[in-house]
Amino acid sequence: MNALVSIIVPIYNTELYLAICVQSIIMQSYKNIEIILLNDGSTDASFAICKKLAEKDKRIKVVNNSNHGVSFTRNLGLKIAKGEFVAFIDSDDAIHPYYIEKLIAPLINSDLNLSV
Repeated sequence: MNALVSIIVPIYNTELYLAICVQSIIMQSYKNIEIILLNDGSTDASFAICKKLAEKDKRIKVVNNSNHGVSFTRNLGLKIAKGEFVAFIDSDDAIHPYYIEKLIAPLINSDLNLSV
């Protein structure tokens, strides 16, 4: 298993949860990931937090955008993503350390194209 997984995180005013969310992504057991943080016009400190987190991990890409809503923002993330596989994480959620590994395992070397 070495396929790149793009993890897309739309962000809007989640400064209280954002660092915990991104830390749970950084700590994934599956390491070949890119983390795309998409700030969707937040009026709190979310964008500043994104920039600070990106300084600490080269896998993090930060995009700042005016507010267009979560659907537009996810689609923007898909245009940026370079991974063979994509996962969407909400910015106020934290994920289990084996989340990506468990989702990608059935997809590798199979005809499957979706894992839930």
